[in-house]
Parts: sequence; C-alpha cells; structure tokens
Amino acid sequence: MKRRVRTGEILRIWPGIFTQRRYWESLDAHEQVRHLVRTLAIQHPDWIFAGPTAAIMLGLDCSYRRLRPITIVARTGTHCRDTDTLAHIAMAHPETVDCNGVRVTSLLRTLFDCAAKQPLRYALGPLDSALRLGMTSPEILRGYPASVKYSRHRAKVTQAFDLADGRSENGGESEARAVLVGLGYPPHDLQTVFPCLDDARRMHRVDLLWNRADGTKLAGEFDGKRKYADPTMTGGRTIQEVVDAERQRQRCLERQGVDTIRMYYDDLDRPWELRQRLERLHAPHV
Repeated sequence: MKRRVRTGEILRIWPGIFTQRRYWESLDAHEQVRHLVRTLAIQHPDWIFAGPTAAIMLGLDCSYRRLRPITIVARTGTHCRDTDTLAHIAMAHPETVDCNGVRVTSLLRTLFDCAAKQPLRYALGPLDSALRLGMTSPEILRGYPASVKYSRHRAKVTQAFDLADGRSENGGESEARAVLVGLGYPPHDLQTVFPCLDDARRMHRVDLLWNRADGTKLAGEFDGKRKYADPTMTGGRTIQEVVDAERQRQRCLERQGVDTIRMYYDDLDRPWELRQRLERLHAPHV
C-alpha cells in the first residue's frame, strides 16, 4: 500500500481512507465529497453530517469553496476542536433524516445552519436550489427561522431565508445575487422575458433585472465559462458563434431600452469593481 501511495496510484483522501487515483479523479468535486461522507458514515455511525456537507448530501447547490471541511454535529456542551478537514456545529436536539444510509440534518435545519455559519454569498445557493427543486415552499421556508431556539444568528438567517428565490437557475446566479444585495443593488426581478424583435418565435430571458426611474431597464447576466466551452450548453456551436449570438441578443435588448451588465465568477471576488460598473450604468441603489 505504501508503495502504491508513493507512486500516486493510490490516494489517501482521509486518515485511513484510500482510493484509486484514476477513479477518484473521474468524479467531480461534489461527488468526491459524497463518496467520502458515505465511507465516514460507515466508520462513524454516530456521526450526523450538517451544514454544507449535509447540503451536498441532500443534492442542494453548494459552492466549490465550501466543500471542505466535512461538517458534523457536536452535542451541546462538548468541546470539539475544528480542523481544516473536520468542523462541528453544536446542537442539543438535531433534526435528522436518512439520506441513502447517511444521517444528515433535516433540510430546513441544514439550510438554517448554512445561513448561520456562512456569508450570504454562499448561503443563498442552497436556499434557492431547495425552492427550485420543490423540496420546500416559500411559506414553510420563511416560517422556519423563528422556530429555532437559542440562535445568535437569527437576523442573519432570516435575511437569507427572505431572499431565497427558486427562479435562480444555478449556484453561480445565487452567489451573484447575494453579492449584489451586499453592494446595495438588489435586482428587482429574476428570469424576465423579452421578445426577440428579429424572430417572433424566440424570446430573450435575462438572469437579473433592474428598473430605472426613467423607465429604462438594466439586465444582469451571470455567465459561466461552461456557457462558451461545454458542448451540452453551446448546441454544437463554436465559441465565436456563441459570442456572436450573445452580441446580437444584447443589441436586440438595447432596442427595447434594456442595457446589459455581464458578470463572471471572478467579478464576485472584486465587488468594488462591480460596484463601479453598476454606478456607471445607473443601476438603482438602495
């Protein structure tokens, strides 16, 4: 075993847990976490997985930046040291569900802890996806924070729960919306549809929308790199064809009084620059 680890054929993914490199690297990062958690659940049947780890097991959106550490429940009153690989959330009476043989906190409790323990940027994705996937309703979601006792983070959680919107199509859009809210530019609407003036059979749907005081509008588009490179998203078109189609779409929106601001994931890490762009485009500020 030691020789195979040294040669890189076998990977040590956790103390005492090993896997074949080729198989491990064939999995995406979220599926790697699920594989690891299933193994840990066998080794530690008393563990209850919580926070972002529970969100991943439940199939919710979770940022790649929040995949580690693995998070579990710690009983109130016990002292547990967090590490880079294992974190704890204290709970006296955790609400749990069985997720394919793995004990995790319930959906609503998982969402609560994600909102309590993470910045809004990373808390909104799990919430939006829970609504988008039909796992809960807005009414149930918004009523839950008040039912949790002894929380120091109730106001923070309530803000996140109130912002949750199932129309958000993916975790990237959710992160973008959270950053915009933090900058004081909350969008007025999501997934707004405009007619295509060049082809009556087509419509143009924008991710985010602001309504300016003068009656014009500003559309926000969150673009991931996959949009231009993933064949499942390009429809077999070349990158240049995708870019040309986007330009034509943008010109069509401009003819309807709709300007466009494009955002990429890296832009969310430079909010001061994003603020300047929004200011130049006269986005409504609160």
